[in-house]
Amino acid sequence: MDTRRRRIIITFLLSVILLSFSWNPISLCEEFNHIEKLFDLRTSIGEQGKLLPEKIKTRTGNDLSTLERIFELNTSALTTIEAYFQILKIAMSTETESNSETVSILNEWLAFINNQCGYDIEYLEEALKESMDNEVIEQINTAKENIKRLSQIVSEGINENNMMAGNTD
Repeated sequence: MDTRRRRIIITFLLSVILLSFSWNPISLCEEFNHIEKLFDLRTSIGEQGKLLPEKIKTRTGNDLSTLERIFELNTSALTTIEAYFQILKIAMSTETESNSETVSILNEWLAFINNQCGYDIEYLEEALKESMDNEVIEQINTAKENIKRLSQIVSEGINENNMMAGNTD
């Protein structure tokens, strides 16, 4: 196994370990519907991530690069979701989740995630044009759907955060 593959697998495993120590959304109020959706999406991304290492081992050329990039996109998405959870957890523990400054920080992070989703979707659309391998195309489509869902969820999150702070912008 080459160094790059090892690095990818180690990064994924570290992400999974971090996620396993993550906090539980059970105590969240109804105003944070996007949180439950993020947890569900995180599970979907993790499920794809479990399949990718074996698929990566059997590919070469552009398909190999595409699957490795999908793995990296998934790792990045999981990391940004987890970071948002941690920011929100701190805000909730200090009871500042509806404070306008805190909402601004939360929304800036969500806007960052949404911006990254745009670039990821662009990449995945280009990758779809280049692959002829049905299994790779399936992984591209799964990743693209997950990233689109992430973009929709973070947009909802911005709206929910604004409502919590009393902002209607």
